[in-house]
Amino acid sequence: METQITIGNDCSLDKVGQDYAAIIEDAIGSYQRNLDKLLLSVRLMGSVPRGDAIFGASDIDFAALASMNPGADQRNMLASEAKRLTAKYTCVSHVDLEIEIKGRISPAREFVFRSDSICVWGTDAYPKADIRMSNLSLSRLVTPDFDQLLSGYRQRLKAPIHGEELEQLCRSVSKDVLKCFRKYLILKLAVYRKGTIDIHDQLVMYFPDATDTFDRLLRIHERPVQREDVLDILRSANESFKKLEKTVI
Repeated sequence: METQITIGNDCSLDKVGQDYAAIIEDAIGSYQRNLDKLLLSVRLMGSVPRGDAIFGASDIDFAALASMNPGADQRNMLASEAKRLTAKYTCVSHVDLEIEIKGRISPAREFVFRSDSICVWGTDAYPKADIRMSNLSLSRLVTPDFDQLLSGYRQRLKAPIHGEELEQLCRSVSKDVLKCFRKYLILKLAVYRKGTIDIHDQLVMYFPDATDTFDRLLRIHERPVQREDVLDILRSANESFKKLEKTVI
């Protein structure tokens, strides 16, 4: 059933804890040094500006808006900077320093900028405003392609994976697959949630038959598991996803 949903932006500087002040300043400096005159603004996205980040467990996600596409050397330097910041700051599990090019930003990314981020440097190109759209349009906009996602993760897991790489993959699997399941909350209930824990809790409430799958996905967000366990979780998620697809759509 098609219905309208209003999506607000819950992010604000007031919700950013003092623990994150230094890393935000450091990230802005990294962008300024590496992008120089190309840099238009820097946005902070997700759990940190929403105020629901878990100290030491949540990622921190930045996106720079650039006037032109930077060179390969600049992108490589920013990738190195992201690794440096990840190692330096214990308040986060991982640092993302992404780049978006003005005039080439996808609708899905612009939606995130408008609904789940704040500007922390430069001119704010996406000031706060409620977004209103149908649940059908929203589900198409924010839901990853589930089959393609699983295929990609299974391909990555064909080779041995350990340490920080495995930890990051577990967090990505948790977030991405739960966002795929979120589609059913949007379509059936016109409910839209942003945070990983909030998505999990809503799914358990409305689709209790798949609770075990949702719980396993949430657990690997904070506590990585071995390669074979990740593959087993993906198999379980695939079974639950297909079952829900038959009942909801």
